[in-house]
This record gives sequence, C-alpha cells and structure tokens, in this order.
Amino acid sequence: MSYCAYVFHKIVIICYLLNALVVKKKKTQDSLLWKIEPSTGGQASYLFGTMHVRDLRAFGWLDLAMQYVAECEVFATEFDFSETDSEALAAALELPEGKDLEQWLSPQAWKNLNRYAEKKFGSNAEAFRHQHPMSVSTALSMAFLLEESAHSLDETLWQHARSLGITTTGVETFADQLETLRQIPFEQHLKGLTWLLKNHGRHKTRLHKMMRRYADGEIQALYQSAKKDAKGMRKILLYRRNELMARRFGEIAAEQSLFCAVGAGHLAGGKGMLRLLKKAGFKVKPILSGKRYSV
Repeated sequence: MSYCAYVFHKIVIICYLLNALVVKKKKTQDSLLWKIEPSTGGQASYLFGTMHVRDLRAFGWLDLAMQYVAECEVFATEFDFSETDSEALAAALELPEGKDLEQWLSPQAWKNLNRYAEKKFGSNAEAFRHQHPMSVSTALSMAFLLEESAHSLDETLWQHARSLGITTTGVETFADQLETLRQIPFEQHLKGLTWLLKNHGRHKTRLHKMMRRYADGEIQALYQSAKKDAKGMRKILLYRRNELMARRFGEIAAEQSLFCAVGAGHLAGGKGMLRLLKKAGFKVKPILSGKRYSV
C-alpha cells in the first residue's frame, strides 16, 4: 500500500478452521497472485495482493511474485511511488481549525496516547500533538509489526521492477489517493484513533491475525477485514477505488503485459478487482504457492 493507503488497507464471513502446523490443500481462492488473461487470448498479466509493511512475515510470496514481475512489460502499484508529493500530503493532513490533537481527543484518550507513546517510542504524547489522527493511528499500528526489511513489500517489488528496466506506473494517481483521503471526515479519523487507544490489545491481536491470513493468501478473509474496517465508507475506500483500479488495469493489460500490486483487501468480494476483471471479459486464475507460511 501507498502512504495514503495505510488507512485503507485495514483488512459472506468465511471461517477457516486451520491448524498452522499442518499443511493442507489450499482452496483455489487462497492465493495472493492471480493470472489475468483476455478471454479471446493474448498475453497474460498478473494481479498481486500486497501490503505496505516491512515485517518479513509478509514476504513469503516475494520470490514467486518477482518471477512474474520479470515476465511483464509494465509494473503498477496503486500509485507510482515516484509521484509522491510530500508537501501535498502534509497539507492534506493538517489539523483543522488551528487546534492541536489534545484539543480534539478526550482527556482519557490523550492519557492513553501518552502511555502508549512512552511504551512504544520512548517519548510521550507531545510528539504527536500536531499530527493528524490518521498519522498517529498509522504510527501506533506499525509499532506492533516488525521492521526487518529496508523497504516495505510493495516498495521492494517496485524497486525490483525498476532495476529490471520495467516501466512503472499506477492504477491510481497520487492525486486520486489524496482526494480519497480528503473525502474521509475528520471525525471518522478521530473515531478510529480513539478506538485504537481504548482497544490497544485487541488491535494488536487483529493485526497479527491479519498477518497470518496474509501469509496464507486468505484474500476472502482479508477482504472481510477491509470491509468491516471501512464500515460507512466502503464506497469511498473500497468500491470506487476497485472500479478505478480494475478499469485502469484493463486498459494497460489490453496493450502490454502487466504486473499489478495493490492492497490485498482489494482483490476479493462481489465488488473486488478479481470479480470486476472477470466481468470485463478477462479470465482469472490463481497461482498457488504450494505451501503455507503461517507463523
């Protein structure tokens, strides 16, 4: 995921009664990597569900993904990382009305932030006083995960493509993602941060469960998580973006072979990219890793 997509990609309830220590036959939908072909024939393209994390538990599919990146003419992430506009992002994340974060949070939420800042960052809430609630939520969430790689998974794939001389692009633009961010009410960001500060332990458990599901390619479960977290904002955060990205995927794939890496929560579901591409006339087929990665 991109910088702005941290908040998006918080990943039919499907119950997987799995024993992580026992290798089981994977269902066909349990894959992060999909082959996408025109129904009339032609060159294949690929869709891969990724994460914007540096935790190596998310890197189990990396070698397989890299094999298919090398076969393609174009590599796309949600937006091309070379488009990042730090000044525009900072402007979009300014606190409204000249207030600082303490003035927006309840006294108890601010107290909780101070406690978690001391525990996770060796600082205090003052370090976050002038930061947007989304930025604070992201920082606290990332603190639960390891930072074992120099770059996040999607950035690693992007850099690999560029090292091979492959053209890079986005199925969205940076401006598209900023516009999505602007459409999320500030109160929604405050509500999310307040919940996180109140339910710190539950959030940590959910993140680690999400990591296990990602490692095993459980895109249906990841979609359900994204759908649940986007409650009330699904059209903005998921469905409209899925339509835009699927349309752009089809446009590129009609001309050149494409490897496209987007947040894993965008793949599955009735309005997910796989379904949309199938409706657009593409054949979709999972590429299975052949093993499970649960830790």
